[in-house]
Amino acid sequence: MNNRTIQTIGTIIKKEQLASVVHDTRSSALILESLEPFPGYHGTTIPDRLEPDSLFVATKIMYNDERIIRAIQAVKMVYPLRFDAAPGTINFQNNPVNVIRFKFISYHAISELIECFRETGIEFMKSKKVAPYTSIIKIRRHFKMNEIQEGIFRDGDNNQTYYIQVPVQLRWVTFEKITMQLKYNLENNNFDAAQTSVFTEFGLLDLVRIYDQDASPGKLQFIRNNYLEAISKL
Repeated sequence: MNNRTIQTIGTIIKKEQLASVVHDTRSSALILESLEPFPGYHGTTIPDRLEPDSLFVATKIMYNDERIIRAIQAVKMVYPLRFDAAPGTINFQNNPVNVIRFKFISYHAISELIECFRETGIEFMKSKKVAPYTSIIKIRRHFKMNEIQEGIFRDGDNNQTYYIQVPVQLRWVTFEKITMQLKYNLENNNFDAAQTSVFTEFGLLDLVRIYDQDASPGKLQFIRNNYLEAISKL
């Protein structure tokens, strides 16, 4: 049935190119940024950014999600500027490393924000120069989405982000292969895809996150049908 609204927590898994921040942040912490936040989307309406889309600050130890979320809550009570933050994991030097992913925060303000987190007891890895490299990124966050077609949802906070329901979560290599084959068969193939799973009362709901500034209902349905067909043949 259409018109479902889902508000819950879940995980998004994506692959992006990360590197150390080149702007002067005045912070001693290891801060990485995504060089291309939506690597599968190449729209001409995304300008060169003077401020970051996402910053990833690496923690010294592997804190559990609850510890990070409580620190985020505490900092939001005292920090005067708006920001979004979520716990996550990246690959760094062949090891999993926990990060706090920040959005809506400028380069010059991130240092003060990190100090607020240090006051809650969170320790961070020391800054170092990191050349661009590709990493799987897992972010645990809150999702809000509204169903606009059967099995197709629009993000409640970003009208250019959609989620299409699929029956299973694929291994990343398989997901990437299916996505590339789909793009090859789609004339208007300008979109970025990532994996998502969210908690519901019935268990985990598996989705593909689609970022597309010009998505039509027909294009979204075509994308979903192709994922479903490919998964049925596995």
